[in-house]
Amino acid sequence: MNKKGSLELSITAIVVIVIAFVVLGLGLTLTKTIFKGGIERIPGALDLTQLEAEPTSQNPITISDRVEIGRGKTKAEKIGYYNTMSDNHLKAILTITDCTRTNIEAKQVLSDPTKRPSITSVAQDVGPSQAAAYKIILTENGLLGGNDYICTIAACPEGTTDYNACWEKKQFFLYVTS
Repeated sequence: MNKKGSLELSITAIVVIVIAFVVLGLGLTLTKTIFKGGIERIPGALDLTQLEAEPTSQNPITISDRVEIGRGKTKAEKIGYYNTMSDNHLKAILTITDCTRTNIEAKQVLSDPTKRPSITSVAQDVGPSQAAAYKIILTENGLLGGNDYICTIAACPEGTTDYNACWEKKQFFLYVTS
């Protein structure tokens, strides 16, 4: 009788252990699925938190007050844009609308629009009272090195050449190193 009882006890123990592992595996799979789905849904929020300063209605374009770039070089930046208006801004991009410098040599260079720095960014739809984070590539196109320029960055509809149609503008200093 003891042998039958011990055999019955060991079979019960094995069944309980197998059921416990199955339930544990199902629980881990469910947890992994929930976290994976959550991460896929919030990539935009993660981008905004990576900015040095999040854009707000008081500061709709977040760019450093002074950006330094080498002559003829490119530089990656993270910039935020906040839609302060009540309409959707569809296919919003960031662009440099103008740059200025007080010395005469620099003004002559700036009279050629192909010398103005350019921004490459992906167009995004930004709803009213919403923000978007942009990863941009700033390209210096031939300004004189060793000079500070006052440039204007703007959030505009993609493909616009009329900078009066831009929604927001902000000035910043661009220092071009030699």
